[in-house]
Amino acid sequence: MRKRLTYLTSFVLFISLVSCSTVPTRTSVPSGTPSGPRTIVLDGDTVSEIDVRGFTSWYCQDYINGEDTLVEVGFFGDSNLEGTGFILYDGGYSGERTYYNRTGIEHRWDWFQNKTNYSFVISTDGTGIYYDFSTVPVGEKTKGSSIYKCYKR
Repeated sequence: MRKRLTYLTSFVLFISLVSCSTVPTRTSVPSGTPSGPRTIVLDGDTVSEIDVRGFTSWYCQDYINGEDTLVEVGFFGDSNLEGTGFILYDGGYSGERTYYNRTGIEHRWDWFQNKTNYSFVISTDGTGIYYDFSTVPVGEKTKGSSIYKCYKR
């Protein structure tokens, strides 16, 4: 009986210690990101974070290996730019303007390039899915062609 009581006490202490430990979290900013106001290039035009009342953005990494930032999507803080967002490619500071909207609790960016429609959607769990409609007849649906882990900056 005494041995069981000692075992039970040890088990309760162990569980108490484990439940108090913290799980390491991913950083909200990718490593190597410069501090201070950002400047990005969209469709050849320079856009300063100061001029648009800040950016809200997510950087997205490959879902499987999760190493480098492949895509960053975001929108502007200025209420005059509501519905306007951006996509940056290859972890860099240049990309394109997009249409941005929040549908329910998901975020969505749509843009056109060479008469082709593309979309990027971030779901509530931080999963980003890229859609390429270049081979899809108008009005039809398609499955995502790439999947990412996205983290709010």
